[in-house]
Amino acid sequence: MRTWVKIATYMAIGTILFSFSILFFLWSVSYMEHAMVATSLLSALIGFSLLSGSLYMFRLSAYVYGVEKGASPRQETQV
Repeated sequence: MRTWVKIATYMAIGTILFSFSILFFLWSVSYMEHAMVATSLLSALIGFSLLSGSLYMFRLSAYVYGVEKGASPRQETQV
């Protein structure tokens, strides 16, 4: 598979997950306005989970880009 296809796929999935996380956060605020506390907290939990997944996908796409460009991982030196 070509490099740009992998990177574009990871970026698209990350963007979709990020969009859904924002949507769930907005729903959480809306539920809290209507005094639906449990539903609001569940919605916020789902939003945080989706946000975590989207950040992981962005990190994965950066890693794939770095590997394909030939950059080696950062090596720590021992003193």
